[in-house]
Amino acid sequence: MREQTLDLGRVNLFIGGNGTGKSNLLEAIGLVAACLGRGLGDADIGSKGLRITPSELMKSSFKNEDLPKTLKLEASFSDRIGYSAVLQSRQNDPLLRFFSESATRGNQKIFGRSNRGARATGVPHADRLEKHRGIWDQIKATYDVPNEVSNVFSEFSRYVIFSPQTDFLRARQSGRVDAPPVGLHGEGLPGAVASFLGHWGRLRRAERKQSGSGGPEWTIMDECADLVWLPGWATAFGTHRGDPRLTSRDLADSSSDIVYFVDKFMHASRNRLSVYDSSEGTLFLLFSAIILSHPEAPRIFALDNVDNALNPKLTRTLVEQILRVVKLTTENDVTLGAKQVFLTSHNPTALDAFDLFDDDQRVFVVRRNKKGHTTVERLKPNPEQTREDWQLAMNGRNLSQVWLDGDIPGAFGDL
Repeated sequence: MREQTLDLGRVNLFIGGNGTGKSNLLEAIGLVAACLGRGLGDADIGSKGLRITPSELMKSSFKNEDLPKTLKLEASFSDRIGYSAVLQSRQNDPLLRFFSESATRGNQKIFGRSNRGARATGVPHADRLEKHRGIWDQIKATYDVPNEVSNVFSEFSRYVIFSPQTDFLRARQSGRVDAPPVGLHGEGLPGAVASFLGHWGRLRRAERKQSGSGGPEWTIMDECADLVWLPGWATAFGTHRGDPRLTSRDLADSSSDIVYFVDKFMHASRNRLSVYDSSEGTLFLLFSAIILSHPEAPRIFALDNVDNALNPKLTRTLVEQILRVVKLTTENDVTLGAKQVFLTSHNPTALDAFDLFDDDQRVFVVRRNKKGHTTVERLKPNPEQTREDWQLAMNGRNLSQVWLDGDIPGAFGDL
């Protein structure tokens, strides 16, 4: 990727051929979040789901072009809040380091630094700044920053890229959870499920005492839990210490609590299936329910390959639920639920969940031009087109069929 500007919505789907740069875009967003988080060390970058790669390779290096000395990132947020960082890497230095950094709100400069020094809320303190750590992480606890800026940066700094993997979801592998409630690949799923069920139960009891009708927080968690029932065989899920006779010896830790599902087709004496014996698609839907609605989950995140392990119908249904959660969360200003989501997919039915006339829902086609540069173009109707005009132009086809027919330029990775 040489240079690219993205005008993002609330839910953003990136489609395109293999190797065109979809995951790179998620990582570019993650690098901004890392700048506003702990910093640019390998552990900090890795905990966000970015690949840990030599810093020299994070800059563009196309043939027949001058190699850049720096990498520049710029982000614009709500309330006229802006952030920019210029990062540099040197030979024999494994880390990216800050060359310059700046945060503004409107015309007001919140903090900044360059080779001439650093300032934050009017107080110079260049001598105490670590070069591989962002200013925000170093000043947020000690300097008076406008609440709007603090809220935006704190929320965005929690951004991660989720990419669930079967071995972690099935508990064949264990790993640490860098940020609750669940690891990027499914680590710590039993603990996340237990706390999810606890909070869901408290909301249910509170709703019954008050009015009997669900408020937005209850609705979000309840609808996300419903994702687990979509494959049609499970009627309940939870965590328990499994019966050794009915628990696979292939689990990483069979002595700890594990996730189970109740299979409605099995005998009541042995109808609790562990995650090891459950369908991969059901596990992925449970994982999705957790990251979408758990009170401790990041409000802004990416889910790489939203169609992972799902058939076309379930892929569309999951994306529809993601869109609904984001809408409920933002319209009701509740304390849980996803607020902004970034998705990649190779399944055309993911497109069918999107309303291209809704500006909060955006689809981007990612491709590489003849120089190899990643380019991104938003898929949208012409400004003068009505829904009826669009349907006529598409000959009544839904977006998945338009993609399969080859009528979305670049969606198959063609130049």
